[in-house]
This record gives sequence, structure tokens and C-alpha cells, in this order.
Amino acid sequence: MTSKMTLENQWKQPLQRTKQRSVRRCPLVASVEVTELQSGTLLSARTSELGLGGCYVDALNPFPQGTLVHLRIIRDQGVFETNAKVAYCDLKFGMGIAFIETTFEQRSLLQEWLAEIVIQLRPVS
Repeated sequence: MTSKMTLENQWKQPLQRTKQRSVRRCPLVASVEVTELQSGTLLSARTSELGLGGCYVDALNPFPQGTLVHLRIIRDQGVFETNAKVAYCDLKFGMGIAFIETTFEQRSLLQEWLAEIVIQLRPVS
């Protein structure tokens, strides 16, 4: 009876906003250049995660949340470029970047990279 009451009370509580991505990210360590669009300030760092909608950039001095940036991820397989926005920021670790203006060609390149990563992550049977 107690668990039923607890469950009923939980349903009556207001929903709390959670940090969940709409698209899965894959691990990817690559060089990245993040340029603030307003000032032209360039930050060289590295990615740790990549997905169709964004990435995580490890940086000691990340840009603040809401900053508009141009992003370049550099790999042996090419360079991915897009305009983006800092979705969230952790001053000690880095920033989550949301892609906002990605061309068809750049999105295709990103899809190729992600397909390659997923294949590498699959367990060998």
C-alpha cells in the first residue's frame, strides 16, 4: 500500500526537466576548432562525443551557454564544419555543442563518421 501511495504522489509532482539528448552520441576523440562568431575568438580543443545533433568539447575555458560558434572537427577522414550553439557549459570540463546550420554535404560526412564508429563499437561474434 505504501508503494502505491508513493507512486500516486510521484504522478502528482510537477515534471522535472532532465538533461536528455534527442539523438545518441558516440565516443570520438578528435581535434576541434571552435570559433566564437561575434568576436572571432578561436578555441582549440578536442571532442569526446559526437552525434547527429551535436558534440561534447573538452575544454578548460569553454564558451558560455548560448554562445554562437563555428565548429571544425578535424580527422584523417576529413573535416566536418558547421555553425552551432553552446547548449550547456561546465566551466571545469567543457561544453555541449548543438549543431544549428549543417549543410547536406557536411551532414552526409557526419553520418559516414558515425556509421564507422558504430561498426567499430559492435561486439565481434
